[in-house]
Amino acid sequence: MEINITELNYFAVLVGGLVYMAFGAAYYSPVLFGRTWMQLNKANLDKRKSKLPMYVASPIVAFLSSFLMAVIVQAASVDDIGSGILLGLIVGLLLAVAYLKNAAFGLMSRKEYAIAIGDHGIALHS
Repeated sequence: MEINITELNYFAVLVGGLVYMAFGAAYYSPVLFGRTWMQLNKANLDKRKSKLPMYVASPIVAFLSSFLMAVIVQAASVDDIGSGILLGLIVGLLLAVAYLKNAAFGLMSRKEYAIAIGDHGIALHS
């Protein structure tokens, strides 16, 4: 396995980060899951003095996720759609299992779990 970050498709990383943010904005809008998510997390959001860190962290996480996905794709030598789909499913399952631990220990409700998995699982495949 060889990783050469100079050979990554940085245009794809940029587009992936932008799509991740756009998808998140739509996903957490009142039309989709925004109202439910706000009800489930209202107490946590009301305790914050400033919401600025959330809005600073969001693009950082989006572009970092896109970059790391590009590194994983390169390291796995993904070169066709079938391999890409398989890799995406594996990453999605890994993410679901990581969040499942939080749900199992009561750190998030089943609804929060489903919303988080839907958001990150779908967005990482973009």
